Amino acid sequence: MATAFRIGRIGRWLLGALALLVLVLGLCEALGWRFLRDPLQGRLSTALQREVRCGPTFRLHLLGSVRLQCSELLLGNPEGQPFLYDDQKQPRPLLHATGLRVAVPYASLLALRRGEGLETVEITSLTVEQLEANLAQAKDGRANFKFGPPKLPKAEGEEEEPLLLPRFGELQLREGRLRLEDAQHALSVDGRLSTSEGSAGGANAGLRAQAEGRWQGKPLAARLEAGGVLPLVGGDGSQLVPIKLHLEAAQTLIDLDGRVADVMSLRALQARFHVKGASLAGAGGFLSLALPTTGPFEMSGDIARKDLRWHALVQSFTVGSSRMHGEFDFDPTLKPPRLAGTLAGQRLALSDLAPALGAAAQGEGSGQSAPPAKRSRVLPQQDFDLPELGRMQADVRIDLDNAFLGTGALESFHPLQGRVLLKDRVLTLQDLLARTAGGELRGQIGLDARTKQPQWQAGLRWSDVQLERFVKPRNVTAAEHRGQDKPAPGYVSGILGGQAQLRGVGRSTAAMLASLDGGMDLWVRNGTLSHLLIEGLGLDVAQALGVLVKGDNRLPLNCAVVRVKVQDGLVRPEVAVFDTSDTTILASGEVSLAKESLDLTLAARPKDFSPLSLRSPVHVRGSFAEPEVGLEKGKLALKLGAAAALAFVNPLAAILPLVDPGDQDKAGCQQTLQKFSR
Repeated sequence: MATAFRIGRIGRWLLGALALLVLVLGLCEALGWRFLRDPLQGRLSTALQREVRCGPTFRLHLLGSVRLQCSELLLGNPEGQPFLYDDQKQPRPLLHATGLRVAVPYASLLALRRGEGLETVEITSLTVEQLEANLAQAKDGRANFKFGPPKLPKAEGEEEEPLLLPRFGELQLREGRLRLEDAQHALSVDGRLSTSEGSAGGANAGLRAQAEGRWQGKPLAARLEAGGVLPLVGGDGSQLVPIKLHLEAAQTLIDLDGRVADVMSLRALQARFHVKGASLAGAGGFLSLALPTTGPFEMSGDIARKDLRWHALVQSFTVGSSRMHGEFDFDPTLKPPRLAGTLAGQRLALSDLAPALGAAAQGEGSGQSAPPAKRSRVLPQQDFDLPELGRMQADVRIDLDNAFLGTGALESFHPLQGRVLLKDRVLTLQDLLARTAGGELRGQIGLDARTKQPQWQAGLRWSDVQLERFVKPRNVTAAEHRGQDKPAPGYVSGILGGQAQLRGVGRSTAAMLASLDGGMDLWVRNGTLSHLLIEGLGLDVAQALGVLVKGDNRLPLNCAVVRVKVQDGLVRPEVAVFDTSDTTILASGEVSLAKESLDLTLAARPKDFSPLSLRSPVHVRGSFAEPEVGLEKGKLALKLGAAAALAFVNPLAAILPLVDPGDQDKAGCQQTLQKFSR
């Protein structure tokens, strides 16, 4: 009996203790475990190495799942890390939230304890009335929003790890504010956002965000709308949701309208895009691309991102009067990133690329308010942005139907083809092929920006260019045109050939030309010149008047050869002879690319007699900005012309072996040489 009594007594005590425990637990659950607030704050502060404060209202419920309610949550800044200040010069917390409610199943907490990572965590619901985040990053990469020990830099070619986020069942942020000061990327942002998703989202579910700020000292504005935010921040990438993004930065406007799987990294993006701006260089700087300086541009097409790589189908691309399109791939996982693809199109106006050479865009500075000021210098003085070449590598093929030379007096190139290579700060335009007027131009142009003074080089050769087609002005005074219905012929005809080997150093077009070295050869075979043009250059008034009365006849060219030598920016014609049955024209003098000055003489030696012929050389002097054309005065003019001709004997003999104008034309040049060497 005593034993039974003792067992019954112990049982009652156990039942009483259990009932008391249940009562205490029930009371704690009902009261929200308020006494756990301080120890929980301490543990989190130690683990995160920054102040964590929750309250004053604190409710924690553990029955079924972990549910936390906190009237105010504050997450401070870690010691030694950058942070933001308020208007009273007081530090702003990293995170400040009010009206916080969160529910997490125990399975997620066990997964975290096993070290399975945030991507395995499922948050049943998260609701925040107001959220303020103040993010700061220094130039050295230290930031108040980075947790854990500093990570080692990634090896070359190693991909960045994606941002891991938990999965959400329900997410609601009524009002949020994000401030970011990123000195490393020269970025300052002040934005507002809101989101409502899950069972509480209703018809207005989605993410809405807008921000203003500055990037590299220039204004920045952004607006984002996403049709469903939960798949964006917690999905596995298989579900794409609608997204609209509008971005203004660096005088560039970017619009995206499509679908995406991850709003943080734009993973699995598929969208239509539209971009317009003041210059491709500005847009390229914002997008981490090395693009040339141009005038205003606009492009649109389709863009996609998969496995961190981008693919763009540019359906429309305009710069000035140029009309192009293309297809490109961009791989940011390489170091440096690589751009590859093809640029094609119906028309490229070479004048639209003038800003890339330091010149003003076509039409720029031509406003009606005031006439343009006279310039003492013509060649572009502005330095190229050469450090940008180190930001990227490229392999882009050029396939353009038409390249307009900027003047209606010359036939355009059609097509223009080539390959642009950029690697290790060496930019090359190779495999260049430009066809025009039945002939073609081939060669290569290169820039090596690895040295302090960039080195430029060009090797070009042109052949079989029909001058009557290439040079557009028509000779309406031609005898064969008078009284006939056919088009007037040109002032010059023949097959043009030539070659150029040039090199220079400099950080601008003017500096490069001022240091230019090399040479250039030109020749014409089966050519003719307008008789009126010849008499005009010979200043034979009587013959010129006669040509105007009876009509112009074209004179065959016995010899047409030019050799130019360039040294330290000084251009001198070693040989410049144009010989017809009527007149021989010779040129001498020099052109200074460094001083932008002219000092040339055209000496025409008529082979016939004319009483009104002045027989005086023509001088072209002055500057590039203000050239001056005048006549040689004095009785020695004829002798000077003959002396100038004799100066060309030896150089002409030197150039003949290099020229392949055909046997008949070479013979004509040899006869001219023999005549001047007597």
